[in-house]
Amino acid sequence: MKQNIFKITAIIFAMLLGILLLRCATKSIQRQYFILDYNPILRDSSLTVEKPLPYRVQVQTMKIPRTFDRVNIVVRYSAHRLDYYRYQLWAIRPQIVISDLIARHIQRYHIFESCQREFLDERPDYEIIGSIEAIEKFDNPNYTAAHLAMKLYLRTFDGYEPVLTHEFDRVEEMPVFRMELFAKKLSDIVQEETDNFIRKIIKYFKEQEKNTANPKNQQS
Repeated sequence: MKQNIFKITAIIFAMLLGILLLRCATKSIQRQYFILDYNPILRDSSLTVEKPLPYRVQVQTMKIPRTFDRVNIVVRYSAHRLDYYRYQLWAIRPQIVISDLIARHIQRYHIFESCQREFLDERPDYEIIGSIEAIEKFDNPNYTAAHLAMKLYLRTFDGYEPVLTHEFDRVEEMPVFRMELFAKKLSDIVQEETDNFIRKIIKYFKEQEKNTANPKNQQS
């Protein structure tokens, strides 16, 4: 009789312990969501124009390879080995949020009459297109880094060939790694490179204005 009671007690204890461990395991694998974001603040006078350029510009959604077209954050161990975080995810897919950031950035600087993601009743004069070549965490024995590579193009809305391009491939080492810092590092890269893209845009339209004012410059 005592043996039966002992066995029943042991079984109940094991079941309770199993339930407790299952609850702890469930709590430890909750999903975490991260987002790219920044507040574009104009600090560089070279990124200003006297008055907005009289054009409407549409920012199209960036293209992205299938490898990165997902909410799972990509971690690369070598040129031929990568993996996906299962519980650490992007809140918004990279190609959508980066396109939104670029449009907001340019609009905040008042470079153009209007810079939007969509035009419903009006036809844009130019469009910004591009691709995200890589957005990932580098993780190998030597270092951990944030990697973002992109190509950006400005072209007329009816045109095919771009009037200017901007490409970059940035690898930023992270001696201290947390996923929040990783998201911030990528956000910083987008902000810096969008500034560089805007600088090229301003230079291009200034040169166009000079050529229009002095047609001889176009012939020389």
